Amino acid sequence: MPKYCLLFFYIFLPMIFFAQSKKEQIKVLTHRTDSLTGVVSVRDKEISMLKKELEQCYVLHLEDMQNLNQKISLLEAELHVEKKNKKSKTSNNQKINKQLKNELVSTKKVLDSLMNTESYFKTGKSTILKKEGRPKIELVDIQGGTFLMGSPETEKSRGSDENQHKVSLSDFRISKYEITFEMYDAYCDSVGLEKPDDNGWGRGNRPVINVSWREAYNFAQWMGGRLPTEAEWEFVARANGKFAFGKTNCLSVKQGNFDGASELMRCGDEVRKLKTMPVGSYEPNAYGVHDMFGNVYEWCNDWYGVYPLGTTVDPEGPASGGNRVNRGGCWANSASTCRAASRESSSVDFKGNRIGFRLVFSK
Repeated sequence: MPKYCLLFFYIFLPMIFFAQSKKEQIKVLTHRTDSLTGVVSVRDKEISMLKKELEQCYVLHLEDMQNLNQKISLLEAELHVEKKNKKSKTSNNQKINKQLKNELVSTKKVLDSLMNTESYFKTGKSTILKKEGRPKIELVDIQGGTFLMGSPETEKSRGSDENQHKVSLSDFRISKYEITFEMYDAYCDSVGLEKPDDNGWGRGNRPVINVSWREAYNFAQWMGGRLPTEAEWEFVARANGKFAFGKTNCLSVKQGNFDGASELMRCGDEVRKLKTMPVGSYEPNAYGVHDMFGNVYEWCNDWYGVYPLGTTVDPEGPASGGNRVNRGGCWANSASTCRAASRESSSVDFKGNRIGFRLVFSK
């Protein structure tokens, strides 16, 4: 075989194959790059469209809120006129008055729902993604109804601010247990907050303590819920019962964590823990909700104030005030302080090892 043929066979032929192989590799890589570019382009378009949709939703959202605020102002004005009208005692006018009140309550609820979702439209897609990492809260469905809020004058250890009055509530859902350290710590990790102190008692399944009303409120917003109104809290604590502790006029150490060394309205043996206990350590009430009496006080949404006269529908407390309500007593209190009607209050920034909270969600 001539030398140049051997030279072609051993040198140039491998180079040709190598060049073709490289071309194929480049072709494949180019195809992959084009595919990836296409995918990225599609994703960019999707994100862009999502942002536009969210912006449009937010504009409509603000318009809805403005319209609802205007409607609330008109309804309140009509109600004011009805109240000033001295001849409004006729059954027809009373019916109109009741309809106006119901419509006002309904409109306020819609507005409240829109306000709670405002941050969703502001932050867009990131909010949707973050929500997946939020702790799961066990909820109990509560069927609304009418009950006597406050305490009778004959009740032991009764406070002067507990005058009885009728309250009608709509259906709602409430957390089965007090919010735990595990849940609140997850929130702190997610939003970058310093975690509250546990007093050396342990975290995990114990009720979170050392949180202010403002911090509890922010957690509720993050979870898409809210703090219970004072009326909702007492309704659940009573669980359709009419006595100091719902079904009884004394509190057993099997029902809650309180200072059992005191005999004030205690029934049964003396037990004194002197710290919080894990949620669910005690028997649930008739509604299936735990720790309504003792363990930790629970923040309510209301400003503290004098109860209104007459029947109220879904009351939210005074429009302003100095302190926020907390209810239920704690591990350091006698049973009498843990009564369903017992009221306490603290400033919005107060923190202590006796106060925690639970959440409510509209049904």
